[in-house]
Amino acid sequence: MVAEGKTLRIDADVETVLEKRGIREEDILRVLDFAEETGNVYIHPDTGHCLAYFTPATTTYWIEFGREGGAYRIHRAYSHRMEILHGFNMPAKKQQTLDWTCTKCDRRLELATVKLKYMEETFGVDIPACPSCQRIFVTEEDATQRMALAEKMLEDK
Repeated sequence: MVAEGKTLRIDADVETVLEKRGIREEDILRVLDFAEETGNVYIHPDTGHCLAYFTPATTTYWIEFGREGGAYRIHRAYSHRMEILHGFNMPAKKQQTLDWTCTKCDRRLELATVKLKYMEETFGVDIPACPSCQRIFVTEEDATQRMALAEKMLEDK
């Protein structure tokens, strides 16, 4: 697919997941544009995959991608509706370093206790973050399982 001067390569199995999650190609393009404008990207040193996110309104979209010539290969995409309260990160009780690296700071991500907010409820969770700039990293599992469950529980209250 070619849109706004960007060629996206999306395998059928990934496309099926995107449809199920309600993530459109225009959402992917907005994340990629934001990543290019800001340089807010994480990179995995073994796979070379990049991960970027963008929050246009109340939903944050996360896109894992790679570059293939002039095209973007989309490996996965997910979203959540939790508001991330940036700048309040605290060291996590359990110390863990991840393989992903913050491209702005050239630092590997570490677990941090991060404040999240949803429907006026604020709580701390341990998720990866850059120890330097404190940008957080939401994994697919966290977004599609833990955060989705918390969102549903708060909505059902």
